[in-house]
Parts: sequence; C-alpha cells; structure tokens
Amino acid sequence: MPRFIILDGGTIRDSREEDNAQRLRKRKRLEDDSDNNRPSLRTAADGAETLINDQDYYFTDDPQAECYVRVEKILFKIHSHRLVMSKMLAARLRDRPVPSSSKEPLELFGVSVEEFRALLWARYASEEDAKDQPRTLEDLRRLLYLSTVTRNFEFGALHEWGMQSMHRAFTSDAVLADTCSSATFTRVIEIATQYKADDLLEAAVSKWVERIQRRDIPAVPAMLAGDAHRLPRLCGVSYYAHLLESIEHSPAPSLFRLQADPRLSDTQLIRLLSGHVSLVNYTEQYRRRPAKLHCADGCSAEAHRACTVVWGERWLATAGSRKMLVHNSADILGIVSTMCELLTADSELGWSLRYLTIAIIGPCDRIENRAARRTRYPRGVIQPNIEKQYIFVLVSSIGL
Repeated sequence: MPRFIILDGGTIRDSREEDNAQRLRKRKRLEDDSDNNRPSLRTAADGAETLINDQDYYFTDDPQAECYVRVEKILFKIHSHRLVMSKMLAARLRDRPVPSSSKEPLELFGVSVEEFRALLWARYASEEDAKDQPRTLEDLRRLLYLSTVTRNFEFGALHEWGMQSMHRAFTSDAVLADTCSSATFTRVIEIATQYKADDLLEAAVSKWVERIQRRDIPAVPAMLAGDAHRLPRLCGVSYYAHLLESIEHSPAPSLFRLQADPRLSDTQLIRLLSGHVSLVNYTEQYRRRPAKLHCADGCSAEAHRACTVVWGERWLATAGSRKMLVHNSADILGIVSTMCELLTADSELGWSLRYLTIAIIGPCDRIENRAARRTRYPRGVIQPNIEKQYIFVLVSSIGL
C-alpha cells in the first residue's frame, strides 16, 4: 500500500517518489565525489598505475630530499628527518631502508592528501610563517587537518601547538571568527570534542552563539552540532533563534508555521514545537505573576507590604503596556529585556519605594533609592544574566 506525504494544504505526494529522488541524489553525489575528489591518473604502457608528483612537496632538484612517500595516488619527495618527530613514522623508517626510489615509496594509510600536506607545511614552515597562526580561513582549515594527522601519527608537540593556535583564533581574532562558516564551526567542535580540548570547545561554542544571536549565521547547523555533541548552551541558543525566525516568517501574526528544514529529524521538530508551547505558557505566567520582591536590609515588614502592593501594580501595568505587546509570546529574551528596561525607568517605582531588590528570573542587583522623591533609578540597574536564564528555560522546556 503506497504512503503519501502532505507537504502543505495543496500538495500531496507519493512517498515512493521521495525515496526514489533521494536515492538518485545520493547516487549522483557518490559519482561526483568519485570523479571530482580524485586526481586524474595516467596508466603506463604495461598497465601499471602512474603516481602524480605533488606540486608543493616533491623536491625534484634537491638531492638531500631522499625520502619518497605515497599518500593515496600522490607521490611526495621530502627530507626523511622531517618525519622523525613522529614515534610511529620514525619506527617505520628504522625498520626499512630510507625509501629512496619512486618505485618503492613509503606508503601511508589512514591519512588524506590534505592532512599530509598540512603536516609537511608545519614541518617546513619557518618561525615567521608559524607565528600568529591562523591568519586566514585557509590557515584555520589547515590546522584542522593538522590536528588529526598529528594525533594519528603521534606528533605530540605539533598537535598541542595546532590546538592552541585554533584556540587563539576564537579568543583573540574576532575578525577571523566572524568569517567562519557553519561547516568550519562544526568541524572545530568535532575536533575539540574528539580530543577533549575543553578550552577550544568553549571558545568555539561562545563565538558560534554570539554570531547566532547577531543573526549573521544560520541556526540549523548549530542545532545539529549541539544535539550531536550534547552541548546544552549551543542547543538552547540555536533552537531559540530558529523558533523566533519561524515565527517571524509565519504568513500572519495569528498563525505559526514551523520551518521544517529537511536536515532536522522528527525528534528535533517535536522539540521545537514542545519548546514553543512551553515558552508561551511560561511567558503568560510571567506576565501575570509579579516577580518576588525581597525585603532589603533596613526595611520594616509593614513598609515591605506596602512596597509589594506598589510593585505588583507596576509589574502588571508594565506587562500590559504597548512596548511589551510587540513581542511574541515565545520571545522570552525580548520580554525580559523590555521588562527590565521599563521597570528600571518607571517613575512610579522611583517615587514610591525606598528599597527595592528585584529577581526578574534569577539573581539580580540590589536597587537602592537613597533620595526618594528626588532621584529616579538609573537605567541599567536591573541586569539579570539574561542569556543563561533564557537558555535554561528553553533547554528545560524542550527536554534536552
């Protein structure tokens, strides 16, 4: 019995068509990979395969470059002492004569051509070349290749240098981090997770989160990476951003259409929907229930009761103001920020309360009005850690 897929109100498609299309795309991708990612090989007259000399690391005119190395179908002619930093390669070179013939090169497995080129770049680089790496995106991609090959071939010191250089890119070079693609962020997180580089992982996640908040990079790749590596902070920010983007692109203010990105699984879509419901419920309760007003030192119980009454009235008035109604009910970050701004600038609170300590969602600074009836509260006094709080609310609500 055929199954059908309903894409929208006017489109019904047989699921077998979808399966066939996916198989055709996969077959084409495999064919493209096999054709485009391998160098064109020439065959000798006797049928033997002819290797291709590397353009950068085949030192034809250097007699001291006596070591021939084969990686995949590429032949390298290098100096053997460049490999002795590796315990593994040094052992292989001790067990046999230096491979000084292109017909019997040292063949390496488990390493790609790009990775081996990155290794040779690091071994031949001058101090000036290696200083302040990475400088460009190309340098960063090379370091990603280098991190893998140096770990696999036991270049311990070189591996540590590469990881530290990548960490510096995400902590000291804002321009470079702002040009990284989602694919680069994903690969950095994979490397940091695989090699337990917690500092690099934290730095990469922080930069990715920052760019998602600025909306200059898509949220879906971050959702996939966050779920794959169990990173709650990245999940919270990316799910939240994608949810708000879906609401903004809904056809009408009263309708909510979830953007079903084909890369997202059914489980992730359910998390988004459940997160939307939970945030809307939380926001409605937040608007109706004033945050707890703590009694400050020096304030009597009777005075505090009077303050609580004023506080509740101003909270409800602020929550129903026009500036608050512009936010959709799932935008907890926007709602909390606007509430902080409006309550801080509220003249009624400035004239009526002597001591005020507010907990919007979590811990908040104490507000003290030392000259009631003459001084308004300065802007920016109410500053809860909004990012951590809304991530906690979102992650808890979607059950990550």
